[in-house]
Amino acid sequence: MTLSFVCLAVCAFCVSLAASEPRLNFIANSDVIKELIQPLVIRCSAQTFYSERNRSVTVTFMNIIHETIGSLATVSKIQQYDASPDVSLNKVQGYLSNQGSRESYLQITWTHPTPLQTGKYTCVAHTINYVGIVEKLEAALSIEVKKTSFDDLVDVVIDVLENVEDEKTKVKMLQQKVDKGQSCSNVRSIKARVFVILASGLEVMCDTKTDGGGWIIFQRRINGKVDFYRGWKEYRDGFGDYNIGEFYLGNENIFKLTSTGQYDLRIDLEINKKKYFAEYKDFKVLSETDNYKLQIGNFTGNVSDDLSRQNNMFFSTFDRDNDRSTGNCAVESSGAWWYDWCSYTNLNGQWGSKPYFMSVFWHGVTRDSKSVSFTEMKIRERE
Repeated sequence: MTLSFVCLAVCAFCVSLAASEPRLNFIANSDVIKELIQPLVIRCSAQTFYSERNRSVTVTFMNIIHETIGSLATVSKIQQYDASPDVSLNKVQGYLSNQGSRESYLQITWTHPTPLQTGKYTCVAHTINYVGIVEKLEAALSIEVKKTSFDDLVDVVIDVLENVEDEKTKVKMLQQKVDKGQSCSNVRSIKARVFVILASGLEVMCDTKTDGGGWIIFQRRINGKVDFYRGWKEYRDGFGDYNIGEFYLGNENIFKLTSTGQYDLRIDLEINKKKYFAEYKDFKVLSETDNYKLQIGNFTGNVSDDLSRQNNMFFSTFDRDNDRSTGNCAVESSGAWWYDWCSYTNLNGQWGSKPYFMSVFWHGVTRDSKSVSFTEMKIRERE
């Protein structure tokens, strides 16, 4: 019985050793690679789990070898992973674990492989188990790097175009995910001008930087590429091009925005490369029934207070004369505005016009000769 017990114990020990025998896992991302357009990644790894006592095998050395090039990369207990000299690898990674639950591995990468990388690869690993037995393990694989054909290049172009479309879709989705509030107050961005879709569905340009940001821009002129001499309907509904950078948001939209809370108006101007601004409290545009009457409060700024003359004036266009003049100020000024007896301001006038009274002007600084070269009219909800 004693002999039988010993034999059983020895057999159990043998089974334990067999269960803990390490194996190499030697793989590549593909056994056929297209030259220059597909990366080549080769990975050799070893991991051991034990059926008894959780005893582990330690990997002490790993090496990946090419049949003609020779040794490509190594990792050892003495030296961290390293590429062999004169080998054009783009990346080498490796790690030798002391724990049976963690993987020991060596991985090499060519970002743009060539036919030189075709051939047989061998992974060699040296291990030592818990009773001091040293073992050498080997595994092999073959790789073919094929020359790229015209059809392959066409496929690459198609993939790139599809990826571009995917990215565009992602950008659109991210834009849709922006918190859809009633204003630009909570919009934060590293860019000074961003586009946001409000809860109403209206797409607006936000100024995120000026005086703390939070401004909805409703009028913008920077280069004269958009014609602002337009009729009532277009000024009611809005016009222009965000991509060009010139637009008018529309009086109906401005009315709806300013009827939801208290807003301040800011006007930024540039004249002869000098910057000016005007701010008015309690800005509001009334409904179309009231001819989009302008209402503004107290003024601050580094420019003359020329817009206060237009307070409580109706909006006028060449086809809807609501001013107090005997003539049609919109026609005479080649614009559309809250004219009184015409105006001291005309920011929707004709870009670069020589007749001063038809140009884009703010009388206190442009006087009778200069013209505004940049204008933004914007509103911000008061907290």
